[in-house]
Amino acid sequence: MKILAIGDSLSLPGHGNRYEDTWIYLAKMAFSQNDFITLFRRSLTTDVLVNEGGGELVGFPPGSDCLEHFSPDVVILQLGIVDCSPRLFKKNSLSLKILKALPSNLSVALLEMIKKFKKRSVKNSYVPIKKFYANLTCFLDRCKANQVKKVIYIAIAYPANSMESKSPLMWQSVSEYNEILVNLAEKYDFYNVIFPLSEKMSNENVYDDGYHPNPKGNQLVFEKLAESLSSL
Repeated sequence: MKILAIGDSLSLPGHGNRYEDTWIYLAKMAFSQNDFITLFRRSLTTDVLVNEGGGELVGFPPGSDCLEHFSPDVVILQLGIVDCSPRLFKKNSLSLKILKALPSNLSVALLEMIKKFKKRSVKNSYVPIKKFYANLTCFLDRCKANQVKKVIYIAIAYPANSMESKSPLMWQSVSEYNEILVNLAEKYDFYNVIFPLSEKMSNENVYDDGYHPNPKGNQLVFEKLAESLSSL
């Protein structure tokens, strides 16, 4: 069985994890009879599901690098926090471009000054909630058309309490985007959402930096994922 896993930095080693600590490694070891294909990249959003590759090839829609070219039996998704996080600036704003163009020391100093007067806003999220819904609906429709047996979505992790002062709207935003994930389960019978790092579990001992799961956090993700994979 071919299992395609698509994720952001939460799926990658780092943040206190060796590769052997990650949920994907644990899944590969536990379900070694399957072929795991991984598409992981830091700062990835759900836009990748509908934009990446395929559009220039006859018969393949945009986003085919995340589905059609592999024809997987199962898809695992761990995306969303980069989409929904409240930001100081919109993704392609002039202010952000100017900051990136400045020397790093000057950019950092200016950013710290801006933070004293400007707060993060959900309106500046990289992927607005309507686009998030549209991205996933498009992808799931294509999964259905390509006879994918199961899509497992690892829900957006709730941040630890230590993140509240840095981004007080983050919990609210995660909840709203996760609600989209849950509601989609009513529309697609081959799709389900798992909550390994739910609100009640989100505390410092499962995270490295208040958000990225440490080895214990990855173990929780793997255990929930294993339940879904074992039922196939």
